[in-house]
Amino acid sequence: MKSLCSALLLMLMLRATLLAQSPADKKDIPPKQLRAALPASAPLLQGPMINAINNRASGAAVKDMGPALLPVAKQDFYAYVKQLYGDKQLQQVQKGFGLLKDTARIGRYLDEKLRGFYALKGNTDITGFLKAGAYSNRFKGAAAEAFTDNAAGALMPAGINARIQDDVTLGNIPVNLQFSHIAGQSFIDRGALNNALGKVSFDKETYIERMNQYVNKAFDLNKYFLQDIDVRAAFKDYADKKLEKAREDMSRLAADKGQQLTALSSLLSSDQLIYLDSNQIKNLVLDIPGFEVEEARLLSNLPDSVLAPKTATARRYLHKLWELKSILSKGLAAQQTLATQTVVENSIRKGLNSNDSKVRNIKELLPLNFLQRLLLQAKSLQAGKIAAGEKGGAVKDLFMSGAAGSFLNNDKFMMLGAGVRNDAGDIKNVGLNEGVDPSSFSMQFLQLGKGDVSGPHSHVGIVNANSRMASGHQLNPNTLARNVFVGTVSEQVSLGEYGTIAAEISKSNSEYRNAATGNDYALTSKAAAFTLFNDFWQTISVGLDYTGTVKSLDLSQRAYISYSGLGYSNPAAPGSARGTVRYGLNLRRSWNKRRVTVGFRADLQDMRMSALTNSRWKNSAYTIDARVKVKKNFSLSTRIGQSVMKGISDKMDQPGYVNRHVSLSSQYSGKLWSLPQSNNVTFSLQQMDILPVRSLLVNLNVNQSFIINTNMLTVSMMYNKDVKGQALYGDLLTAETGWSYTVLKKLACTSGITYLNNKAVVEQAGIKQSIGTELLPRLNVNLYLDCRKNIVNTTQNYLFGNFSTQLMIHYLLN
Repeated sequence: MKSLCSALLLMLMLRATLLAQSPADKKDIPPKQLRAALPASAPLLQGPMINAINNRASGAAVKDMGPALLPVAKQDFYAYVKQLYGDKQLQQVQKGFGLLKDTARIGRYLDEKLRGFYALKGNTDITGFLKAGAYSNRFKGAAAEAFTDNAAGALMPAGINARIQDDVTLGNIPVNLQFSHIAGQSFIDRGALNNALGKVSFDKETYIERMNQYVNKAFDLNKYFLQDIDVRAAFKDYADKKLEKAREDMSRLAADKGQQLTALSSLLSSDQLIYLDSNQIKNLVLDIPGFEVEEARLLSNLPDSVLAPKTATARRYLHKLWELKSILSKGLAAQQTLATQTVVENSIRKGLNSNDSKVRNIKELLPLNFLQRLLLQAKSLQAGKIAAGEKGGAVKDLFMSGAAGSFLNNDKFMMLGAGVRNDAGDIKNVGLNEGVDPSSFSMQFLQLGKGDVSGPHSHVGIVNANSRMASGHQLNPNTLARNVFVGTVSEQVSLGEYGTIAAEISKSNSEYRNAATGNDYALTSKAAAFTLFNDFWQTISVGLDYTGTVKSLDLSQRAYISYSGLGYSNPAAPGSARGTVRYGLNLRRSWNKRRVTVGFRADLQDMRMSALTNSRWKNSAYTIDARVKVKKNFSLSTRIGQSVMKGISDKMDQPGYVNRHVSLSSQYSGKLWSLPQSNNVTFSLQQMDILPVRSLLVNLNVNQSFIINTNMLTVSMMYNKDVKGQALYGDLLTAETGWSYTVLKKLACTSGITYLNNKAVVEQAGIKQSIGTELLPRLNVNLYLDCRKNIVNTTQNYLFGNFSTQLMIHYLLN
């Protein structure tokens, strides 16, 4: 007997494909449980689906064909498979199609091939329109900027910056091209400011949308998920047919023995068969009026020959009902199946536009080559001057020249890359830093594991880096070349409503190449890898980080602690610390629908300065802030903070600096004199002790804007007063006003007056003007001028230019 429940449940599985790809809420079926409960065969699908395919192929109504396709429909199906999957797949389908009645094979063909053919819109030529749109180019634009600065101390007295962006599609794979070049004069080295940044990156979002358009153009997704089939009606129809077959069998049996057991044949309806359990069905047989059967004999294992004819017939019929009931009870219960149908349909409708659902449909329905399938699993692919690495793992905040990519498929993650890191030249500290942390490395990295790096995951990563001579115009001190090998294990666990906790352990090892002994790159790399666990505590980095929220209290919190040894080094994470212990706490809570918010943050750090002594820097920073939303358009905020750095050694403790500040801010938007306006004011007191200077600063910052008809008036002022006269920053006043307007309906202009007064340093007044227009539909030109006059002549005037201009031309080629 075909499995009714398995057939129905596979139908629900097909209709619930997207459910398993989207987060389940309280009313959804858990995706993992649903997948585990659903079998892989579907005899019930043969009737309505194949009949619909036969109707489409023949052009006439065809009913009750069972699992058989009409010859014309079969040929159309073969042509569809050949077009999308090729001759090899066609041979496999033809071989398997002969076994279509085999329940172990039917589910595979329904889900992989026949269901897509059933959802096909007419005789759509899928490969045809895939080829038609495979190649395209959309030039996003080019821009150029020229600027001058006549200040004697300007880093770039004159320069040009050019940018180009282009979107290219090759084989339906979209690629973004970005190029930026800056060139100019420098008082240090003319050639040092002549560099380019170029990057080629795969556009995953555009790729998914492009391929999904092909899916929607060629297939009816409602049919693909069988939403056009009434599950309840099909379920009850199947049960009715099986009951009718059982009645016919019993009628023939009763006629052979000369007995008419009409009471048995009308005993049970399909609804009763679905909703009653086996014990209740047995009681119905025992309770038939005038049909006296002993329960003990009905349930006995005695042969039919020793039982009364009525008892033997009733037992056979009861066993048939139990057998049919067991089929209905396989997997999920029939009652649960019907009850969850609406939930499944709603989940499908909610998930149809999710990214995971689009990717699944593209994989199943479109003829993709190896590269196209691989790119569906890619999170990012880029080459050139790129930023690599993500939060959690061996690679963080890395800027390099090279290539990198990350992939995620079935919750399995992989990131790999290779390139060259060149840090900016540091003339002042190059002699000290190069010996500890070289500025140039060539490196390769790999990270593998379960789960996306941005969520709960378990990952292992390695980095192999070799120091190299700095390129370009950087200084190259004579330092011993080295190889650094880093191994990292990172774990992030979800605590549900309580947040997440992340842990990371990283271990590095450095080996130096010695020209006298003839060590090469390969030998040094192997030595670094094999001796990874040497000097364990001095070359290890560990960290623990907890973040979470308490929704009932509208409270968010974070706590972290980390340790890194003085010898730890990770070239793929330039910002990583060494010889440091860090720990901190961050709390933020809101009340009254977030009208009142208060936050507290504490960050502490101990950083060792010597491997021989106990010398270290001890840093601490504390901050308390609050915000009150007085009205819809008016809010107040305050902030109190302190940061201290203290040098500690065996001989003495010495303060490095102390910074304390208190600030009060207001934000208001509304109307003043019937004019729309916005206002921001900040007042603060700041104590700064950088021995031997001890300053107390009073700061006032005001920004005001008015909208007058189609114009805007802005006024800004920043004032700083050193109360103690220590001149850490000096007394400073900066004021500026601007008027934005349109001339001749095409010129967008802003005119302004500016004033700068830094006591005993500089005093200037001047004007600013910007003009922008669209000369042609694709050509934009912007000009900026800043002219100032020195009111007081000082020895520092050379630091402040009195003329600056910029010209930008932006032309859209496409």
